[in-house]
Amino acid sequence: MSVDTLKIYEILSASLPKTQAKAVAKAINEAIEADTERKKALLATKEDLANLRAVLKEDIANVKAEMIKWMFIFWISQIGVITGIMFAMLKLYFK
Repeated sequence: MSVDTLKIYEILSASLPKTQAKAVAKAINEAIEADTERKKALLATKEDLANLRAVLKEDIANVKAEMIKWMFIFWISQIGVITGIMFAMLKLYFK
């Protein structure tokens, strides 16, 4: 953002001495530039967003792989439990 320092100076010089008007205009300009630079540093760029998107996709893929692994373990253990219960029931039935 560009600040028209000359315009600020002209407005201030109407009611202040020229040295004070110049100093105030310079201070206002410096404050606005510092604020603009601070905001630019906080602004997310397209590259930042692309990096974040890549990390997020990787995390989602890792979670998906973990879920598939644990689901497989769960189903194998369920088959084992059901088989054990069936053998126990058959053993009691044919006793």
